[in-house]
Amino acid sequence: MIKPGELAFISLLYRFTFSSVNNDVNNGGGGDDDDDDYDDGDDDDDDDNDEDNDDINIMYFLESTLPVHYFYLSTDLSGIKVKISDMPFPVPNAQQLNQIVWTMLGTATKEAIYCVSEAPVSQLRFVCVDCYQKNITDMVNVLSSAQDLTREAGFPTVALRGIPVNTNWTGATIMCQAALNGGTIDSASAIIDVRYLKQPHVVDTSGQGPILIANQGYRFYVECIRTNNGLCQQNGRRKTLRCAVQSHPPATIFRWLKNGIVVSGNGADITIGTEMIGQSIQCSANNGLFSDGEMPTSQAVQIDPYTAARLVQDNFQAMQNVAPFQSGNRIDMNQQINLGCQVEGNPRPVVFWKLRKSNGQVVDASCPQGFEGQYQEAPLEQRTNIRLNAICSLRIANYTFSGQYWCAACSFVSQGAPECSPSLDSPGTTYLNVQVQGPPTQSDTLPSVQKLPSSDSAVVVVHYCAEPLPKLPRDIVFSVDQNELQIGQTWQNFRFESTTQNNTVPNCHLAKLLISPVSDTDTNRQVVLKVQNTYGSKHITVPLVALFGGQSTTMSSFPSWFMALLMMIIFGVSLSLLIIFCIKKNLFCFRKVKPTVNSYDDKRKKANMRETYREDGPRSLYQASGQPVECPLDYESAVQAAYCDSRMSSIVSKSR
Repeated sequence: MIKPGELAFISLLYRFTFSSVNNDVNNGGGGDDDDDDYDDGDDDDDDDNDEDNDDINIMYFLESTLPVHYFYLSTDLSGIKVKISDMPFPVPNAQQLNQIVWTMLGTATKEAIYCVSEAPVSQLRFVCVDCYQKNITDMVNVLSSAQDLTREAGFPTVALRGIPVNTNWTGATIMCQAALNGGTIDSASAIIDVRYLKQPHVVDTSGQGPILIANQGYRFYVECIRTNNGLCQQNGRRKTLRCAVQSHPPATIFRWLKNGIVVSGNGADITIGTEMIGQSIQCSANNGLFSDGEMPTSQAVQIDPYTAARLVQDNFQAMQNVAPFQSGNRIDMNQQINLGCQVEGNPRPVVFWKLRKSNGQVVDASCPQGFEGQYQEAPLEQRTNIRLNAICSLRIANYTFSGQYWCAACSFVSQGAPECSPSLDSPGTTYLNVQVQGPPTQSDTLPSVQKLPSSDSAVVVVHYCAEPLPKLPRDIVFSVDQNELQIGQTWQNFRFESTTQNNTVPNCHLAKLLISPVSDTDTNRQVVLKVQNTYGSKHITVPLVALFGGQSTTMSSFPSWFMALLMMIIFGVSLSLLIIFCIKKNLFCFRKVKPTVNSYDDKRKKANMRETYREDGPRSLYQASGQPVECPLDYESAVQAAYCDSRMSSIVSKSR
């Protein structure tokens, strides 16, 4: 395919070639026709006119077919330029920006960016080069909102003014693009640098913010160890606060304010103690984008005294000595107990109830926790602290309630994790041991099957829970088709291997049934684990069909050849029934062919025949006088017409 540039070259070459040929012809190219002097002049004139007309027609066709700029591509487009500038100047006076600096004031920018070009370009626009690679999705819509200022400027101009920018635009590359006669002209690229400084926040050394108390504002706490007269000692732990701010470039100037007055300008951190109790503290930060008098300032945070929450007393020891607890911290299933702890602290403490199971796992106890817990405020002489009685009501539902229980007195002094005593991970010096006992139950862990490697054997594992333990060998048996197996016994290819304690679930165990070898008929077996102790019994059904892949018992109990034969018989019977049905219903190829009928059907026959006659025998063809019977003129009956025919009458007479 010929490109536009090549067509332009062909057109110019055609102009040059034809003009050269015409010059040669006019300078003596017709000297061979001297013998025809009487018509040389006329022919030369006609030929010249024809050649000129052909030249003009061909050039007109080429110039009308190709756009004008194809002939002048090397001169027009190479001179048109597009630039990104910070001022709306014409292209010769505009300075191309290699870096675009946008300063965020809130969410909008204060700088304006212009894209300028020269006429006659169209569709001037900003384009992001690497937004897709940098996963920047919101810049495209912002760039497409550029304002067209061509009418005001007098030359092609678009502008981005007061646009909302995002902090993650830093490092992205954009350029300006102009369209001209189906082609595009790109400006040099520019890298975006978004500069901003958001409002600072006062946080602690772990980055956690202050506590927000309804109708009281934000609070940070400083430890206060009170003397006998209720005053805070100066030797308490001091607290370090930090001025956290998001900015680009990073903030380098910080100021701390107490009750609105600057008290420090040494850095982003400040350490405070009991001297700041009752005061409000703020911080300011700057990275050069603001003047000293306009530095953004954080919200005010009130400093309050902090007395670490502590456990005063509990009722664990007293509960273990009375009912429903038995010796050895044992308690029967479905019993109700109430755990109690008294805690004290400031700010108002909260209590978390914890349970450590026999496998070492620590979980929340099954009662309300933290701010949702059950509390009763206890009277206290010194009103500087708050004392609470916390209650945890437990109903021992199953064996998962076995383990060690304790309460943790906690204080929320920041938005992060609370400070607790004792720890949330391990009990302190006092805790409550609970050993649940009751009838056997099925564990939350479902039965499973383990196929032994390099063999056709499998082990079925059934989980159960019981305390006290069943007495061996009679209290725990496997029943296979009502054949009971004790530990170590075998029936056909089934063997009761052993029982093992489950170390992950308290008071729970697992029983193993070996099947060796595994046959197709095994999934039809009715397998039940029977467990009993002094509190009751439990029968756990083992679904072998589901454990061995979900095959149906009827399908797996027959050989494959028998199943194939059965399917063929079923198919043959179904086909026979279908054929019989089609024959009876005259369907498809079994439809009966209708016999050929006379041209007169029953209705027409009845219409053309008299239904009643006066005589039983055939009617006479002649009257008593010897005259023939008068025939009806209408065509009521084909039979009556035949009797009236004279030829028919003669034939009848002869036959008689």
